[in-house]
Amino acid sequence: MAETILQVKNISKSFGGLKATNNVSFDLQKNEILSIIGPNGAGKSTLFNLITNFYRIDEGDILYKGKSIVGLMPDQICKLGITRTFQVAKPFSGLTIFDNILVGCLSKSATVAEARGKVDEILRLVKLDKKADEMGGRLTTLERKRLELGKALATNPDVLMLDEVMTGLKPHEMEEMMEFIMELKKRMTIVVVEHVMKVINTISDRIIVLDHGTKIAEGVPQEVMNNPQVIEAYLGRSAKNA
Repeated sequence: MAETILQVKNISKSFGGLKATNNVSFDLQKNEILSIIGPNGAGKSTLFNLITNFYRIDEGDILYKGKSIVGLMPDQICKLGITRTFQVAKPFSGLTIFDNILVGCLSKSATVAEARGKVDEILRLVKLDKKADEMGGRLTTLERKRLELGKALATNPDVLMLDEVMTGLKPHEMEEMMEFIMELKKRMTIVVVEHVMKVINTISDRIIVLDHGTKIAEGVPQEVMNNPQVIEAYLGRSAKNA
């Protein structure tokens, strides 16, 4: 039987009169890839921000390994084992690639020497080992994405949350990134927010669909993609306006 690592229970968040997340619930199973999709403005990134407490929830609860993490600071949540990337990769441009990764390693190391000892493995993992001494501000889009992933992996997460990691990548780069994510699944649990349906259908064990902050579907990829509510959310409005 699958082990539940994260439980999101009836969480809601409003910004003024806008209900960004409305009574959303789901369970995350250990070593699965769960994808969260929905039209622009559906509440996907807000959900990431609520789980990692960049935003405070208005209602509901979030349990990690059976214990509530509501009210913890983002760095505390990271130290527990939940790490996220951001839509726009922001390397420390004034630091080398090595030192960018080192910053992440420091969070779970007793000494700087211990942290430095972990950096080379992360660099090899994200294929930036040959650029260790280059500055963080001088990278291609793919390299910036890889560095963003490397900084997250440096914290040694149990749950890795990827926010639109494919944005800006060329088709062959997406293929490479998908292979990498599937490889990571062997050692951790992954939550993905993504717009590229080929990616979603390829890597996902389960999919959750949000629309206007409300969960409208959940299930395996084929089941979700054939759901009339999902088709309406993605296609119905544009079809009506055609």
